[in-house]
Amino acid sequence: MFALIFLVAISSVYSWTPIPVKDDRNVFMPGSQPGEVGTFETPDKCDNCHGGYNLAVEPAFNWRGSMMAQAARDPLWFACLTASLQDSIWAVGNPNAGDICIRCHSPTGWLEGRSDPTNTEALRTSDFDGVQCDFCHKMIDPLSQLGQPGVPDETDPTAISMADAAYQRDIAVLVTLSLFNGIEPFLDPVTNLPTYYGNGSLPYYVENAGGQYFVDPGSAKSGPFYDPEARHQVHYSRYHKSKTFCSTCHDVSNPILASVLLGTDTPETQAASSYFHVERTTSEFLLGAYGQGGTSTIIPGIPWADKCQDCHMRDVTGVGCDKAGAPIRDDLPLHDLAGGNQWIARILASADTENAAYDSYNYLILSGQKYAGAQIDVTGLVGVGDALLDGAYRVDRQLEVSANLDIIEESSDNVTLRVTNNAGHKLISGFPEGRRMFLNIRFYDASDSLIGEINPYEPLVTTQDPSGDEVYVSGGILTNTHDELVWEAQMSSKELTGENKTFHFALATDRYKDNRIPPKGFDTSEMYSRLVQPRWHGEDAPDYFTPEEYAGGYDDVTVGKPSGTDYWQATLYYQTTSKEYIEFLRDEINGAADTLPSEAYIAQTDPFFTTLRGWGNAIWDLWLHNGGSEPQVVNSIGTNALPGDINGDGIVNIQDLTIVTLSYGNLEGEPGYDPDADINNDGIVDMRDMYIVASSLGETTP
Repeated sequence: MFALIFLVAISSVYSWTPIPVKDDRNVFMPGSQPGEVGTFETPDKCDNCHGGYNLAVEPAFNWRGSMMAQAARDPLWFACLTASLQDSIWAVGNPNAGDICIRCHSPTGWLEGRSDPTNTEALRTSDFDGVQCDFCHKMIDPLSQLGQPGVPDETDPTAISMADAAYQRDIAVLVTLSLFNGIEPFLDPVTNLPTYYGNGSLPYYVENAGGQYFVDPGSAKSGPFYDPEARHQVHYSRYHKSKTFCSTCHDVSNPILASVLLGTDTPETQAASSYFHVERTTSEFLLGAYGQGGTSTIIPGIPWADKCQDCHMRDVTGVGCDKAGAPIRDDLPLHDLAGGNQWIARILASADTENAAYDSYNYLILSGQKYAGAQIDVTGLVGVGDALLDGAYRVDRQLEVSANLDIIEESSDNVTLRVTNNAGHKLISGFPEGRRMFLNIRFYDASDSLIGEINPYEPLVTTQDPSGDEVYVSGGILTNTHDELVWEAQMSSKELTGENKTFHFALATDRYKDNRIPPKGFDTSEMYSRLVQPRWHGEDAPDYFTPEEYAGGYDDVTVGKPSGTDYWQATLYYQTTSKEYIEFLRDEINGAADTLPSEAYIAQTDPFFTTLRGWGNAIWDLWLHNGGSEPQVVNSIGTNALPGDINGDGIVNIQDLTIVTLSYGNLEGEPGYDPDADINNDGIVDMRDMYIVASSLGETTP
């Protein structure tokens, strides 16, 4: 009934009147609000002490090479934001849904009051530094009263004292916060827990997520060490060591749909994981063995993981700043924050005018010179190219250890393969639109002829017109022959747009498909409460994985061999974004689509979109010019694998040699050891492995 009422409301809303974000209850969520925490120091100031001394471990260089640092310079985000603003106007009569996007991609811009209007025109240069130092290191725990139960108890008297002082400080900040009506306090004054904490279980407000951050208005920095040699005031924060810290922006729901369809107080009274799934990385993690006490991993250098930081800010040895007396730690968090997006990182690196990877074509697009109404802050990329390329390389390595591909059983007619998820969350996770993992299998006969292929991918082919512009010719297409071997989340908006499958994530009310592989030890009893149960073609599919697969974190798949098969090659690929999604963004922004009523397409005519309307053409052009977000090899296996083909792309070339070179001298279990580069499996990557690759250079599969 709610959906029907909502549809009636939106069908006539195409002109709109701005509503200040601060007055819009539909977008209000608990946490620190704009104007409540003062101003933030820029990362440049932090670099004075935390950068320029050791690129391998220092916070500055590694953070700047991450997509966290570039979250508000990401051209894919800008295109997605533009489409979502248009969707928001159609759905609720204003573009305020974009405020939810800005609050996580530019938290300092949001907290300092520059997210309104939501077309980003009020953001200033420092706001484009994304999820930056001063923001993260001033965050506090809204559930401080619980004492971060997942973090080991303190035993050192100094640590105990400093942790207690931080707790008192957190409570002092939290008691000043109120809910939307300005009357009800955020904290219950008796329990010091959120007012709507309820019995401590979902769906009550038992965790903050979806951009609901709580920030200390003071100038002190909070961090995970109680014994720093700092030149500024510090708080010892157990929260920064907890698995709940990252949930702030990595368990995303749609509060606007919740407010409109479920009730205006839903985002204040319920945890974000309980309504309208957008992303569920934290929930996926919390239900796996990693989030339920921790478990061993097979990822090199990470023997055990029980929090996000173990993999995404792994421990290294070094000092956290360049000051004399800074302690050498063997548990220094590396601020690389590697995820799965190396494609955009390399595009941004190419816009650094001082870098060898500089690409004038990309620069013209990103600087706004090619498409009016499509521009990022390119000035903030000057001198950052090397950091971004280094970050992209770390993403490559992260993806390569994210999954194993093994032969479980083989007969003359069939082969059973196992794809094992080595990550702490679903594989894949995060932003669902366009992001996917798929298995390609090629079958050959005795004469080396290809006689069958599962999920073939046709590489992108482009040309240039007389003006030098990139023009699509063919390819960039996955032919989905076996849907179960394409692991992805496909959203649904049947109630709002009439689409069983939709790219309108701002209008998504459910998932049509979600066969992504859960982490090992997945708790199926709680998956419905967090909306992370498998879905298959519009229906819940709790039995999609067997109990053994849930426990082991893998998916066993059996495929038939074509008659006459002599040998085969299977390759697991990851793709950041698909041609279908990029085309969707292009057409939605340009008004050439038909997923909404024609009156809804206003991005090309409404003055509100003056600074954004070029992103449809810009993101398509970037996709064409940058390889179409070419799928990346995660793992490869077969009955005729080439010695030295480390990345499994079917050819031994300089890319394989580079992997060995960069891993040279690393023993098994040491940081930097790449098991794929250890071709002879002797526990060290050395000249013997390099010789195998070098002697095979230029060899290809038949």
